[in-house]
Amino acid sequence: MMKRISILCLALLLALFYSFTEHHQEQVDFSRMERRMLHIPTAGLFDHYDYFTVAPSDMRRDGWCLPVEDGVLFTPEFPHETVGWYIMSPEPRHEVKAAMEGVVRLVRKTNLGKTVVVLHPNGMETVYAHHAKTLVSSGDYVSAGQPVALAGADHGMVYTYFTMMVNGVPLNPSTLVRPDGTLKDEMAVFSLGGDGMVRVSLCAIGAVAERAPRFDWMETPAVVDLDRPFSAMERQHVGVATPGLFEHASSFTVDLARVGKWSYPLPGAKVISPYGGKRKNHTGTDLKTRPKDKIRAVFDGVVRFSGKYSAYGNMVVVRHANGLETCYSHNAKNLVKAGDRVKAGDAIATVGRTGRATTEHCHFEVRVNGVPFNSDYIFDHANHVLKNGMLTFTRKANGRISIKAE
Repeated sequence: MMKRISILCLALLLALFYSFTEHHQEQVDFSRMERRMLHIPTAGLFDHYDYFTVAPSDMRRDGWCLPVEDGVLFTPEFPHETVGWYIMSPEPRHEVKAAMEGVVRLVRKTNLGKTVVVLHPNGMETVYAHHAKTLVSSGDYVSAGQPVALAGADHGMVYTYFTMMVNGVPLNPSTLVRPDGTLKDEMAVFSLGGDGMVRVSLCAIGAVAERAPRFDWMETPAVVDLDRPFSAMERQHVGVATPGLFEHASSFTVDLARVGKWSYPLPGAKVISPYGGKRKNHTGTDLKTRPKDKIRAVFDGVVRFSGKYSAYGNMVVVRHANGLETCYSHNAKNLVKAGDRVKAGDAIATVGRTGRATTEHCHFEVRVNGVPFNSDYIFDHANHVLKNGMLTFTRKANGRISIKAE
């Protein structure tokens, strides 16, 4: 009997693992070619402009770190690639870490040995090769500093080959990074020539147009400036318009398949009252677990409002660069304050029943320009997963906003 129970438990754990793995691999749906080829153009990189820029601040935003902690650069005496860095590890099977956050595009054996390629929000890719063991799979989201492999041994030493790529073209890390791992001060401008080759030039910060195009595939190109200080109105009220949201166009699109890292607002919760509700005036989705469970930020963003708000009780509103805002209310305690930057999955509050509530739960809302809409557009609440369609928000002449889901 105990043996049968153990087998059932093992089967359940395996099913949960594969479900989790498949879900995260679906966040960025790389083509078969992208998963197999080392040097391949990056989809969408030059779709709208024939150049884009990467500043040191962009790399720091993505968490830049040297992939081999305490590693030493060396020039091999054996035949080697001339573009990248060879980094000697201090010990066998030393961890090789992601230089920046991103999604793993390729994991396979190449002419460089066991190789991992990570695609980053700033448009660049990083390559890690010559491993004893890889620790990630294609499609995995990785944070900066997360181990992706274990360094391999050869020629009497333990080392890792590290380089960068832009649109499939190798780029020597020395172009942007000093040998000690610190970032250089110049901004890199990557341009696509008529011959299809990518060229890089360096210039002082501010020497190019202030709004020079950036590439950011991990979320919809930013339509909201999160660095702009919030006004007193924005810090004190929930339903306010988002400045700049429809400044340049009457519509914008959020591609849920490319938002990068995300989190379900209350892991393990069940829906006790859907959007609309019995009286058709319920503006959110009520999620219930246990009192004082931690409520998580859905996407990266900045806390716009944190405090008590009428019948909502303790409430947190997070503004995201993709133009959306997410709201979490009836909280027992808010763990963040207005102006705080949060990452997807960060704990921002605990479950409570403050305000007008009959039981401990999280009232979760998604808003655009201050107006709530059904969070079913964003989440499959039954399975706690993010949907992967495209949502287009259009402001009509009467000020109302329509939503088209694809």
